[in-house]
Amino acid sequence: MKILFVTPSIPYPPHTGGQLRSYHLLRYLESKGEVMLVSIGRPEQCAPYMQELKKYCAKIFLADPARFKTDQGISKFEAAQRRVLQFLKFQSWMLEDFIDPEICKQIDLAKPEEYDLIVVRFAVMAYHFLTNSKFKKLIPKILIDIDDVSTIVQERTVRQIKFSYKKMRNLIDLFFLKRYYHQLRHINASLAVSEKDRTYLLNYDMSRNVFVIPNMFEVNGRSLTLSEQVKEPEILFCGMLSYPPNQDAVFFFVEKIFPKIQERIPNAHLTIIGKHTPEKIMKLGMQRGITVAGYVPSMEPYYDKAAIVVVPLLNGGGSRIKILEAFSLERPVVSTSVGAEGLDVKNGEHIIIADEPNDFANECVELLNNPNQRKRITSNAYRLVKEKYDIPVFRKKMDEVFEFVAERSSPR
Repeated sequence: MKILFVTPSIPYPPHTGGQLRSYHLLRYLESKGEVMLVSIGRPEQCAPYMQELKKYCAKIFLADPARFKTDQGISKFEAAQRRVLQFLKFQSWMLEDFIDPEICKQIDLAKPEEYDLIVVRFAVMAYHFLTNSKFKKLIPKILIDIDDVSTIVQERTVRQIKFSYKKMRNLIDLFFLKRYYHQLRHINASLAVSEKDRTYLLNYDMSRNVFVIPNMFEVNGRSLTLSEQVKEPEILFCGMLSYPPNQDAVFFFVEKIFPKIQERIPNAHLTIIGKHTPEKIMKLGMQRGITVAGYVPSMEPYYDKAAIVVVPLLNGGGSRIKILEAFSLERPVVSTSVGAEGLDVKNGEHIIIADEPNDFANECVELLNNPNQRKRITSNAYRLVKEKYDIPVFRKKMDEVFEFVAERSSPR
C-alpha cells in the first residue's frame, strides 16, 4: 500500500503533543506500507531530523510557506487588510497559515493521485484537498485525523469574552470556521481523540464516519522515583507555550492559585516548561518560587524532581498528552475539568479535578503534604495509561480503522 501522510509540522522530534501523535501515526503507517511525507517546515531547520524521518518515509516533501520566509511581522494596517479579505472570502483566520501556494505545490509534487490512502493530520491541513479542483477527486481516499476540534475551542473562547468588538470578531470567525468544518463530512473517514469529540462532529454533521483513537503515550515500563519519596514541594507545568490556552493556564495558576499554595507551603516551587515561550511568560521567572525553563531536550529530569503536575486549563480541545505522560512517569496530576477532558479518568481515583482557584490550591496542598495520597493516585493512573493509552492499544484501534478504510476505498 502506498500512503501519503500530510502534517502541519514534521513528526520528529516529538516534543509537542501534536508531534507525538503524528510520530506514532507515522510509525504505524510505515508498518502498513510505503509512506511519503508532506510537512510544513523550513528545510534548514528540519535538516537535523531528516535521517530519523527517513527510517519511516520513502520520500519527504517540505513546504516552506511565505510566513516562514520573512522575520518581520506585519503592520496593523496589513493585519486589518487580511481581516477584510478573510471576511470577503468567508474564511476563518485559523486557516491563514495553511492557505499558501507552497503547501499546495508540495502536495502536487508528491503526486497524491498515485496513493492508495491519504492520511491528513488536523482539519486545517485538509483545506487544499477540499478546495482545489485538482485534488477534490481524491477525497474518497482521505482519512483525516481531526485531533483538536477547533470549533469547540473557539466556542469556549467566545463565551469567555465580554460583549465587545473582539467578541463580535470572534463570533464571525466561529461562523466561518464551522462553515469550513461542515465540508469535512465529504471525507471518507475521520479520527477523533475522544467520544465527546466524536459525538460533537456527528451531531453537527461535520463528519460521517468517525473513529475514536485516543491520544497515546509509549509507557515502555518506564517509571521514576516514586512520588511519595519526593521531599521537596516541587510543582511542574509543561506544554507548548505558543498555544493560547496554555498561556492562559499559566497565568491562571500563577495569579490565582500559586499564591494561595505559597501561603501554606512557603517553599513551594513551580517550574514552567514549554517550547516557544513568549516574553510575558519568561518574565514570570522573576517572581519568588517560579522558574521558567522554556524548551528542554528531556522532560524526565524535571518529572524526577516533581511532587505534582498541574494542568489548570480553562480552554482548549481534544485531550492532554501531558497528563498521560505524567501518569506513565508516576506523577500525580491536579487538573481543571477542561484539562482532564477527553480522558477516561475518575476524579479522586486517577487524577484530582478542581475548577475554582481555592479548590485547586487546596488539592495541591493536600497532595504536596500527603505522600500516601500521591502513591495511591499514581498507582491507579499508571494502570490506566497501560490499559487504555499505551501503544499496543493504539495500534489495535488503528487496525480497526484500516479495515474499514480499506473496504471503503477498494474498487467495487
